[in-house]
Amino acid sequence: MATTGLASSATGKFDSVTPPKPSSLPEDLVRQLLINLDDKIASLKDERSLDLEGLLAYQRTANYLLCLHAFNKIFLKDNGLLTRELKTDDVKKRLLGHWGTCPGLNFAYAHTNNLITRHENDEEAPYFMFLTGPGHGAPALLSTLFMEGAITRFYPEYPMSREGLEAFIGKFSVPGGFPSHVNAETPGAIHEGGELGYCLAVAYGSVMDKPDHITVAVIGDGESETGPTATAWHAHKYLDPAESGAVLPILHLNGFKIGERTIPGTMDDLEIACLFTGYGYQVRIVEYVGASSDHQHDVAINYDMAASVEWAYQEIRKIQMAARSGKPIIKPRWPIIIMRTPKGWTGPRKSAGNPIEGSWRAHQVPLPEAAKNEKEFKLLQDWLKSYGPDELFHTQVESSHSEAHNAASKASGIIDDVALRIIPKDQQRRMGMMDATYRGFQPLKAPDWKEFTHKIDEPVSNMKAVGSYVAEIIKQNPTSFRIFSPDEITSNKLDEALQVSHRNFQWDPETANNGGRVIEMLSEHTLQGWMQGYTLTGRHALFPSYESFLGIVQTMIEQYAKFIKMALETRWRGDVAGLTYIETSTLWRQEHNGYSHQNPGLIGSFIALPRHLARIYLPADANCSVSTIDHCLRSKNNINLVIGSKNPTRGWLSADEAERHCIAGASVWPNYSTDGGMDPDVVLVGVGVEVTFEVIAAAAILRNNGVRVRVVNVNDLLILGAMGHHPHALSADAFDSLFTADKPVIMNFHGYPKDLASLLFSRNAHVGRSRFDILGYIEEGTTTTPWSMLRLNNTSRYTLADIAVQRVSRDQPNHPIGVKAHELCSFWQHQLVLHDRFTKENGEDPAWCGEIPALEDGAT
Repeated sequence: MATTGLASSATGKFDSVTPPKPSSLPEDLVRQLLINLDDKIASLKDERSLDLEGLLAYQRTANYLLCLHAFNKIFLKDNGLLTRELKTDDVKKRLLGHWGTCPGLNFAYAHTNNLITRHENDEEAPYFMFLTGPGHGAPALLSTLFMEGAITRFYPEYPMSREGLEAFIGKFSVPGGFPSHVNAETPGAIHEGGELGYCLAVAYGSVMDKPDHITVAVIGDGESETGPTATAWHAHKYLDPAESGAVLPILHLNGFKIGERTIPGTMDDLEIACLFTGYGYQVRIVEYVGASSDHQHDVAINYDMAASVEWAYQEIRKIQMAARSGKPIIKPRWPIIIMRTPKGWTGPRKSAGNPIEGSWRAHQVPLPEAAKNEKEFKLLQDWLKSYGPDELFHTQVESSHSEAHNAASKASGIIDDVALRIIPKDQQRRMGMMDATYRGFQPLKAPDWKEFTHKIDEPVSNMKAVGSYVAEIIKQNPTSFRIFSPDEITSNKLDEALQVSHRNFQWDPETANNGGRVIEMLSEHTLQGWMQGYTLTGRHALFPSYESFLGIVQTMIEQYAKFIKMALETRWRGDVAGLTYIETSTLWRQEHNGYSHQNPGLIGSFIALPRHLARIYLPADANCSVSTIDHCLRSKNNINLVIGSKNPTRGWLSADEAERHCIAGASVWPNYSTDGGMDPDVVLVGVGVEVTFEVIAAAAILRNNGVRVRVVNVNDLLILGAMGHHPHALSADAFDSLFTADKPVIMNFHGYPKDLASLLFSRNAHVGRSRFDILGYIEEGTTTTPWSMLRLNNTSRYTLADIAVQRVSRDQPNHPIGVKAHELCSFWQHQLVLHDRFTKENGEDPAWCGEIPALEDGAT
């Protein structure tokens, strides 16, 4: 059978599904917004420079391999290469899988490969990465990656032979095999394909500071409905073409989700043109208009796509050359391709009178009754044969094949050479083998952090100290470090970075064409995507944010953690820089913003991450903060959450003391304890900035009343978890050395008490029963004074002292404090009432709230 195009298995037309209703926009005017390439397409045909035969053979092969990937697990138990007549016994009884988005991905990948091949010998030819956003698109990429040799390179157990192919197919969507979503096991991938919406932002992050890279990002039209994608359409406005590469977005508009039309699927060309022109793009629509028996429509869309990607490439180069020559284009309009192809393209068009190709029915299993319905089985036979597998694959060397074909079989492996012609000859330019996607890591250059520390008792903002250190990081890493922030750099007291760099916003005339290491945008989703793309391609980043709103990207962080977990278990992937988040404007100091800005919930999410990846730090002063940030920015293969404070506070530890404390993760603070912490009656524990201040104040109050106190501070929260759950977890002996084995422990925690309790639950700590009391944020707050937050949430020095005296009196009936316990506790409760009255009358806290009580004569 001679097959010249992209085969279809049944007759009919794509327009059997109702097309979008026309808009009421002025057609003549709006048509001017769309890029017309009719002349370029005609020229391409006349020149005959396009390897149409290779393109079509590549797509047929990729689509057939896609069938093997998707349908060897959906439909077929064996006989995937049709080396004998297909029988109903070959069909699986339980059919699961996804088909609809994949053929379009193969089409886009083919034309990207063709573009690379056309230009791979050009001077300063760029390197290409390829990212896919549509869910369940892994079978398409696995097909193309096998064809280009990336699967064999990274998984040598799957050589490009019949045996290797069959073994590879057998590992799709089975335990220990490849998942149906793109993930870290997929060569070339730099994002987790499970949750939709991240692809476009990740793509833009991947090309920042990589001027010789272009990332093609295929965005599903269902995915385009998500919030993260909606804001990421603006990402090109933050890309300086002088210092960075480019992204070519391709909106894969096939019209349907799993069971309903997509929003773009209801929009006509005019509405699409207006939308994306408004975003700031040049819009080119590539559309598959139908099918006919001689496949001329398949040929037409391939010419159209070839001309379109070439146009997009030339537009990108034009923008870049202008910027790099010192004459940048103001508000450059980057190209975008809208790719209208039917959902389930090249699959069965109809079954039982219902449209499949071009409808929601193609999303999962197009022929769900193939194992028991004769008509559907016949459609399956015709569908698989339509690709001409006998022409594409060298499955046997005897019988019908010629001697020349047999020789080719032995020379080139399982796939015919015609289908491989458009793949770049240079393996480093093949998109599944790009170094940047799996081994681009370069260590961060870091200064001596002790040069940025401060004297004890010097009131300083933790974030101001960190900002000075980060400014030096920028100086030493001018092309490999960026700060991604939700418009809060100055508010969060990290603005010293702006003294050595600029904000990078290309549509703002004050910051355009001037580079810059700081990107501020009020979309945490887009910032997270940028940071992920930036770090997974070898660079380093910092993400500071208000505590209450960083949780917006909680699921993105969780998906990233899944990617990193699998990357560490994938033998061929190299290191990546740790992601570091700083929560600065925290709940304890939101007196001007109020209750809406009080939410430490991200701590609990981090605790639930894979324990060997997560780090949670709560440095109590400026010196500990700088030490912690230095450690985090130099870390690899993990996710760091640092919770600090932007308000000035006194220091507790010298630089050397802070270093030892941060290395240990927690330590006894002898300067604030009785006899250096020896033989305590009670242990007070601070975990966080403001709550540690109150612990030290409470310790002074208790010592003045004859109670022996040990003060402990925890910097690395996850050391408290059970042994074996985290690489930093304390041993049982180390745990008891800090908290004693039998004394009451009162913990003053920055966040929700339940989160700290969850860490201690497996310890022999009797949480909530007798020995440990955990205080923290209990959802009490409003627009109020700073110290009122401590009072309202029962984390103040007086509440701590009250509970401590009660616990000591209970555990030591003969302790002298028992005689005056009731009097003292009543007095301390009264101080809280007086404080409440003072703030309402004066609108501020009394001066003593910011002071540590002096030790009196006779204090323990």
